[in-house]
Amino acid sequence: MRVVITCTVFALNLLLSSCGRGGGHEKPLSDAEISDKIVGIWKVNETAPSGVSSSGTVSIFKDGRVACDVTYVRGERSLVMNYTASWRVENRMLIETIKTTSNSNLLAVGFVTHDKVLNLDDQKFAFETETGNKILRERSK
Repeated sequence: MRVVITCTVFALNLLLSSCGRGGGHEKPLSDAEISDKIVGIWKVNETAPSGVSSSGTVSIFKDGRVACDVTYVRGERSLVMNYTASWRVENRMLIETIKTTSNSNLLAVGFVTHDKVLNLDDQKFAFETETGNKILRERSK
């Protein structure tokens, strides 16, 4: 039973790693390739299991800056969150350091995130947060 599960997990990982990379025979993107491809404006459009929905944009600039403008909604309540950050890529991890924030009670200046880049192409960006949440973003037109 353990061998079957291991093989299934391996096959699933192999399948997932080949998504968006032309058949899976290519090597993963390097940090330099990720740094080049990630630049742009990405749409935020998600609903958490708690029922909180979020919408807005995350702009990633070539010079290492990030600007985020997102609105969170749950029922009748909403919260607008804006922040700026610096970013870099190391070992396929997108690392952001918060520089300014509209709500320091929720997101403190100096806070650092480490998101594992799962897949990145011209239109989609998939990553996994430190808490294990998998997020897919689409490029804004």
